[in-house]
Amino acid sequence: MTPSPSTSTLFRSLKFYPTRTLAREVADEVQDLIERHGGVVSASPVGATQLVDYEKLDSRRPEWVSVDFIKDSVASGTLQDPQKYSGLVFNSRPIQLPIKARARYSIEDDARLLHFAKLRGWKSMNPMPPSAWKDAERVQVTSHTWQSMYEHFKKQLQSKTPKEQRAIMSKAVVAIRTRLQSQEATEEEKQVQATSTAEAASPTTPTVAAREAPPTPATSSPPRSQIGKKARQKRKRVVESSPDDEEKIAESIDDDPPEVPGVNFRSAWTEVAMDPRRRKYLLPFFHVSEEEGSRGNVPDTDEPVESSHGDEPVIEVPAHEGNAGITGKEQPAREVNVRFATETAKFICQLQLETNQDTTCVVHALYYCSGNTNMARAFLKGASPEGMWSPDDDLLLVNLVADEDIDRSAVAAAVDRGDFASMQTPRDADEILARVQFLR
Repeated sequence: MTPSPSTSTLFRSLKFYPTRTLAREVADEVQDLIERHGGVVSASPVGATQLVDYEKLDSRRPEWVSVDFIKDSVASGTLQDPQKYSGLVFNSRPIQLPIKARARYSIEDDARLLHFAKLRGWKSMNPMPPSAWKDAERVQVTSHTWQSMYEHFKKQLQSKTPKEQRAIMSKAVVAIRTRLQSQEATEEEKQVQATSTAEAASPTTPTVAAREAPPTPATSSPPRSQIGKKARQKRKRVVESSPDDEEKIAESIDDDPPEVPGVNFRSAWTEVAMDPRRRKYLLPFFHVSEEEGSRGNVPDTDEPVESSHGDEPVIEVPAHEGNAGITGKEQPAREVNVRFATETAKFICQLQLETNQDTTCVVHALYYCSGNTNMARAFLKGASPEGMWSPDDDLLLVNLVADEDIDRSAVAAAVDRGDFASMQTPRDADEILARVQFLR
């Protein structure tokens, strides 16, 4: 049966990685479901949701989900919550039973004990020390005592085979997931009932003050007569207090009304650019001419950093002539190039959206890629570009950065002497000189 357009894009823009521990027939089945519904089966686990068997679920690895996530999403036609198919379900609080007699162990309790043991490196047929079960009681793995958990695990679970453990874990995950969904549905019903009750209790008839208030015409501005009346009354009250206060209040009445405060969002780069104390450090590295800034591109330097795509912007160091006027004093606000700060913020935001990384990671990637956005994008997506620099490589350039009169011939001589032989990636004089200019 051909999938409908809505279900054919169920896993669109999502990547999945079937782990090698899956059986061949299971891996083939989920791969077919993923590809038929718009998903991508990745050859690498980097940046992908990893599909595992139930006995491999780990609360420390939320990106590991069971294969039932794919099957249930396809069966229901909606994307399920992956956390309810991961090891995080074992972090939910167990069912608290009333203590009347010996509480029997449920399938959920058995799965929690197995998961607790596997987090501590337990292997099948091996015993677990009593000290581990004391920790289990402290973190409330189940509602039983540590002596009870120790005896139950020793007699009932210690000798389970991997196949039997998989069956216990699968049944328990389904039971926990069903219970959590039922609790969420109950909470939603309570919220709806509380909202409807509050709406029903709210008064529907106008108050006495509202009935006595005169009708206001349907215009965008209040009547001028009322404004004048209020202003005159306010001046009359001020006269009774003091003449100085009258002048202050009169000036405030004649002035325009204050603006209503709102929520403004500005990037971190804009905040830094507007700070006079940090502006002098930004200007040498981020400067753009008016003609090139209007096109939205970062200006090229005398020796630009190489880029794999010519159309992509590269954050580079300007020529020394452009920085000749920069001194240690604070520059006036009019010299701050706000347009460039905005464009730089756009580049960083675009990389955040494309790579799903935070601002700190993007800025560090741009720094160690010498401002090359293509190289930084590849690195943030899991690749290892050859042109990236490392802190150890930068330490070898300390003397070159300190020497303001360094030129290419001096850098080439240092390369010939083998001063940079310990770099992780061999580089020629042009690449080293470009990095030195960037660090300045």
